Amino acid sequence: MFKIPFLNRLQFLACGAALAASTQIGAANTPAPVNTPIKLCAGTGHAALRPAPFGLTQVWQTNGSVPGAEIRIRQGEKLRIEAHNNLPEDTTIHWHGIRTPNAMDGVPDLTQNAIRAGETFLYEFDVPDAGPDGL
Repeated sequence: MFKIPFLNRLQFLACGAALAASTQIGAANTPAPVNTPIKLCAGTGHAALRPAPFGLTQVWQTNGSVPGAEIRIRQGEKLRIEAHNNLPEDTTIHWHGIRTPNAMDGVPDLTQNAIRAGETFLYEFDVPDAGPDGL
């Protein structure tokens, strides 16, 4: 006999959150057309970082999620990221562990000017190395 599983409210919300996150991840892994930059929008929001009964935590997020979406690109291809800063202060993107031209390294006041609140910056460079999973 088949028994219909019962989900309590917390399990239902967790499943819904996982489903929503999986649709975002799938979208991020879809290759962008050639020369079309990937848009990353940094902004404020709230996320459930702790279990009930704790509430939401104010966070800085990328494209409305924490953590931000994974970006995949093949070795040797050109990476183009259009970074929009909707945070209340200046920011940059620093590419930990990726060799980049110095002007694209994202270290504010050292390798590039910070992206001011409300402004946009285009990161553009060839990806010289394969990642840890061989991509």
